[in-house]
Amino acid sequence: MRLSVLAGLYVAIVLSAQIGANKIVRLPFTHLEAPGGVYSIGVALALVQLAHHTGVTRRDGALNAQLLIGLGFAGSALFAGYIALVVHSHPAFPGQEFDSAVGSTWRIVGASLAAFLVSETVDNLVGAPLRGRVHDGLRVLVSAGASAPIDSVVFLVLAFGSSGLDFFNGQLVGKIVSSVVIGIPLVVLGRRFLPANDGHMVPA
Repeated sequence: MRLSVLAGLYVAIVLSAQIGANKIVRLPFTHLEAPGGVYSIGVALALVQLAHHTGVTRRDGALNAQLLIGLGFAGSALFAGYIALVVHSHPAFPGQEFDSAVGSTWRIVGASLAAFLVSETVDNLVGAPLRGRVHDGLRVLVSAGASAPIDSVVFLVLAFGSSGLDFFNGQLVGKIVSSVVIGIPLVVLGRRFLPANDGHMVPA
């Protein structure tokens, strides 16, 4: 049940990030620019880290976290396919703004699929061994630090071409900040609703 709730939230957050990425925004208090979906990254990473606590063993927790990532991948693929279908459907009347507003979403979703699969897997591999060994806040920070640069490069290049790297600094800073400001508090708060299994945890 706990994993099902996390999975639903995770898929929703991933899809919202892909919609938000259609707009390039300026990060508050900086001159850096990044796709608007950057704000959702901290939440997505936090949910993956919480999934580690739904298993009795580190191995079970890692598998649950990987399942979350797989569901996000599947949901994004369905979303991209549906957006492409609607964009290529003949409009009932002229003047509709759907194509220009979200017409590029399928490409952004495709880039997200690749980026999330790679970076979240790295995040999962880094986070799993740290479960129960370090404070959750530190675990989120270390995992985000390992995965954020990879995610940023893969996503920006696939979504916007080589010019997308112009947004690398903003994307990286936005992800790290969102992980600290949103992700860490969310993990700490979420643990209140996920009974700790650490006392019975075995490395397997």
